[in-house]
Amino acid sequence: MNIKFLNITLIFGLIFNLSVFANCDLTQIKDLERKKDGAVRLFARNGSFETAILEKSKDCSTDEILFDLSQSENIEYFDFVTKMKQAPARYTAYVSENDSIGILQYEGLASAMDYYLQSNNITFPEEQMLKLGGRHTIVVAYAKNTKQIYANDDIISSNSQSLPSTYEDLLLMADELKSSGIEYPISGMFNNQRDLAIMFVNMYLSLGGELFKNSESPKIAIRNKTGIKTLEMMKSVIDYSNPDHFSADNASIEQNWKDGNSAIGLFWASQYNNLKSDNTSIHAALSLNDGNTPASTIWFKGFTFARYVVEPEAIAAMISMKYSFDDLSANSNHELWIDKLDNNPAASALFANINAGVPDYPVSPYVSLLTESIGNSIKEYLIDGGKAKSVLKQMEKDYTKLAKELEYR
Repeated sequence: MNIKFLNITLIFGLIFNLSVFANCDLTQIKDLERKKDGAVRLFARNGSFETAILEKSKDCSTDEILFDLSQSENIEYFDFVTKMKQAPARYTAYVSENDSIGILQYEGLASAMDYYLQSNNITFPEEQMLKLGGRHTIVVAYAKNTKQIYANDDIISSNSQSLPSTYEDLLLMADELKSSGIEYPISGMFNNQRDLAIMFVNMYLSLGGELFKNSESPKIAIRNKTGIKTLEMMKSVIDYSNPDHFSADNASIEQNWKDGNSAIGLFWASQYNNLKSDNTSIHAALSLNDGNTPASTIWFKGFTFARYVVEPEAIAAMISMKYSFDDLSANSNHELWIDKLDNNPAASALFANINAGVPDYPVSPYVSLLTESIGNSIKEYLIDGGKAKSVLKQMEKDYTKLAKELEYR
């Protein structure tokens, strides 16, 4: 059997009609190895959405066509890149986002999709087919996301407060609410190191900060006044939150919000259905007084195929991922589906961010490493305190260590 590995110039002799994708029938794929442990190998971060995608994909498995599904809280990029450089790659496809795709695009490990999407008569709206600065589609995006603020309207109105528009206003309001008996006026996803890293990047960019020496350089550039201001603002905000949230799970934090224990929540738009109540409203993200835009960024979520996989496995991964995403987007209000960004509060809040000039979260190998490496030092600072300048130095060391492992100079 002569099977070629995928590269940028993909040649497929396998043409399917659309019914294959609708009913997820992998048995029609010529030369897909049967009885193989993991003919379809899918990867995603931990998360309820990601778990739902992978679990749904198992509809495509059979007694002879086996699936290998993997999830992880964090991506160990050195290990991940090493596995994706194998032939065949450890994973045939993965649920991709702004940060995870950056390094794989840079390493040439994300397969071009255009040819075999066309060969199999699959079309997506143009806004879902992401080239990310290149010539070829490397992500099919299904959902958008962004950080918003949530308001407990009862607490705010009963305490004669108004919705803040800046973080500085939020701190003034939080101080007054705490004095009036609201123990923890602010809530958010402060349990997750990656979320804390994203919060830092969002604030830092909104203040006009440059993360690196230049766009082509891996040398980090956050040890400056903007970095100090960002960390100190994060510390000031989170000092008004429940310290137990640093170690709580997502469901507990969301339930704490629904129980009405905080006035303002810093959450993702995609969490709206888990957080909504009669007292909850969702709004554009907060700005900082010296900021250029609200302190948020726009994210996508979709799927990407590995470059180094054999053709039948690539087709099987494509069918499985498309089937899963299509099913969830049709039957779930779980995420902000790109084809359903219409009349709902979360979508309205997302568009408020976009209309205010909120940028996309940078797709870059260096930002991928930054997002993955700095969260632990930020979390320690928020819990234990210290000097922001020293924390920025440690964040730089954490990033540089990871960059050197991947031989980025």
